[in-house]
Amino acid sequence: MPAGTDSSVRLTLADHIWGWKPHETQKKWLLTDAGVKVASCGRRWGKTEAAAVDAATLAILHPGSKQIIVSPTYDQSRLIFDHIERLMTGSRLTRGITKITRTPYPRLALGSSLIMARTADEDGRNLRGHSADRVIVDEAAFVRDSVISEVISPMLADRNGRLVMISTPFGRNHFYRAFMRGAGSDDGAACRSFNFPSWANPHISRQYIETQRQEISPRQFAVEYEAQFIDDSNCVFAWEDIEAAVSDSHAADADGVVVAGIDWARYSDYTAVVAMVSDERGCHIIGIDRFNKMGWDSQITRVAQFLKTHRVSCALADSTSIGDPLLEQLRARLWDFGIDVAVEGYTFSNRSKRDLIEHLSLKFAHRSITILPDEQLLRELQYYEYELTASGNVRMNGRVGINDDLVIALALACKQTEGFAHNSAYLSQAGRMARQSW
Repeated sequence: MPAGTDSSVRLTLADHIWGWKPHETQKKWLLTDAGVKVASCGRRWGKTEAAAVDAATLAILHPGSKQIIVSPTYDQSRLIFDHIERLMTGSRLTRGITKITRTPYPRLALGSSLIMARTADEDGRNLRGHSADRVIVDEAAFVRDSVISEVISPMLADRNGRLVMISTPFGRNHFYRAFMRGAGSDDGAACRSFNFPSWANPHISRQYIETQRQEISPRQFAVEYEAQFIDDSNCVFAWEDIEAAVSDSHAADADGVVVAGIDWARYSDYTAVVAMVSDERGCHIIGIDRFNKMGWDSQITRVAQFLKTHRVSCALADSTSIGDPLLEQLRARLWDFGIDVAVEGYTFSNRSKRDLIEHLSLKFAHRSITILPDEQLLRELQYYEYELTASGNVRMNGRVGINDDLVIALALACKQTEGFAHNSAYLSQAGRMARQSW
C-alpha cells in the first residue's frame, strides 16, 4: 500500500459514494497520514463511524490492500466490521464486488482488497502469522501490552504497514505511552496523537453530556467523556474521596433506617459485615465486623448477634454459590433468636458486581457517605481496582494480596439503602419505629 497522502481523496470518495460528511474533529483525524495514529476518544465521539469509513475508502482506493480490525472482544470487533459491511452493501457502486464471509471469522473482500475482524484475546494467539497493510485497534487501551508489542507490531513489518489505535483511556499502559509519543507532533511525524472529548461531536446534545456528568463520578467522567488519562485511573475509589468520607462519628444522632451488608468468607477470605444508617444526608457506617477461621455455624451466630447489636432493620447478603444456603441458615437463626431482620440475597456476576461497586463509587464521589477510620477498610478501598482480563473484559477486585471483603460488604449495605433514599420523612419515621421495635 503506498505511503503517500490520499486522505482528502478518500473523504471525497466517502461523500460521493455514501453522502457521508465527517464532523470537524473526525475530518481532522481522517486527514492525518502517519505511520501510527492514536486517538483518545470520549464515548459517542464517533470513532466507530470514522474508523469504518476510513477502512472502507482505503480498501476501495488501494486494491489488494489488507486491513485487520482488532478489539479486546469479538463483539467489539464486529461493531466496526458491521458498519463497513453496511457501507459496502448499501451502495450500488460497491455492492456487486463485495463478498462477505462470516466463519471462522468475519472477512469482507472488495475485489482484491480484504478487511478482517479479529479479537486480541488469548494473548493474540489467533492473530499470529498474519500480515497487514494496516491494523485498526479499537478500544486499544483494553488490549494487553504484549499483544501490541509482540503480535500486532510484527504483523505490520513485512508491508511497512500502519497502526491505528482508538480508545477511551484505561490507566497508563501502552496506549498512554503511544499517545504521549505522538502528542504535539506535526503532520510529518511518524506518530500523531489526538484527544477528542465526547462534546467534539456536534451531534451529541450537551444536555446528555451534563446528565452523564451528574450520574457518574468525576473520575469516571474525566476518563469516559473527557478522554483524559488520570493517575491511577484503574483505582475505583479516588483517595481524596476516601479521605473526605472518613469520620470518627458513629452517626449516633442519625435518625434513619439501619441496614447491613454481609459478605461470606471463601477460602482464605474473611466474612465481613457492615452496618450503616441511611438518612437524608446520605449513608453513615456505624459498625464493622470481620473474622475468619470459624465454622459456618459460629459465623452465622456471630452475624446474627451483630445485626441485633446494631438494630439492623434489613440486610443484603451475598447469595452466590455457598452464600445461598448460608442465607437460609441465617434467616432461620434470626427467627430462632426472635430477631426481626429482613435479609435478602444478592447474586454476583461480572455485571451485577460492577453495578454494585459503581453505585458505591458514586456515593464516595458525591460525598454522600461517611465511613469509620478503620485501617483495614481504608486499605481495601485504596487498593480496589479495575483489572483487565486476558479476554479483554474489565473486572473489579482488590489488588493482588489485598482482601476486598469489607468493600463488598459496604457496597451491599449501600445497595440496601436505595429504597430509602431521598425520603427524609419516611426515613425518620421508619428509624423511630425500628428502634421502638427493638
